[in-house]
Amino acid sequence: MKPIVTLILSLILSSTLVAAKNDIKEYDKLFSQIGKKRIGISNSQIDRVKNPFIMTYSKVVAKDGNGTVTIKKPTYTLTAILNNKAKLNGQWYKLHSEIGDFKLVSIRSNSVIIKNEHSKKELFIRKSNVSKIKFSSK
Repeated sequence: MKPIVTLILSLILSSTLVAAKNDIKEYDKLFSQIGKKRIGISNSQIDRVKNPFIMTYSKVVAKDGNGTVTIKKPTYTLTAILNNKAKLNGQWYKLHSEIGDFKLVSIRSNSVIIKNEHSKKELFIRKSNVSKIKFSSK
C-alpha cells in the first residue's frame, strides 16, 4: 500500500513542479516583454494634440504692484439693444459677431444669446440703478 501512496504523491508533486515551471516560463516571457524599450510619439506630435480640457473662459492675467498674478473670468454685460445690434461691455456688436470666445447668435427684445462650442449664455439688459428699484404690493 505504501508504494502506491508514494507513487501517487510523487506524481502529484511532479505535476505541480511541471506546472510551476510552465508558470515561471510564462512570467519570464512577460517580464522580458516589459523590459524592452518602448518608443512613444515625438514632441512635435504631442504639440499638435488638441487640448482635452474644456476652457469655458479666456484667461486674463493681471499683475498688481506686489507682483501677485490673478486670473479673472471675463464678464459680459449687456447695456443696450437697438435694431439688430447689441451693446456688450461698451461696444456695439451685430448678429453673428465674435465676442471673445463667444459668438452672438440671437438678439431678442430684452436679451441676447452668446454661444461657444462648450456653453451657451443668455444675457439680459442690466439696469444701472438696480438697487433703487422699489417693489410695492397692495
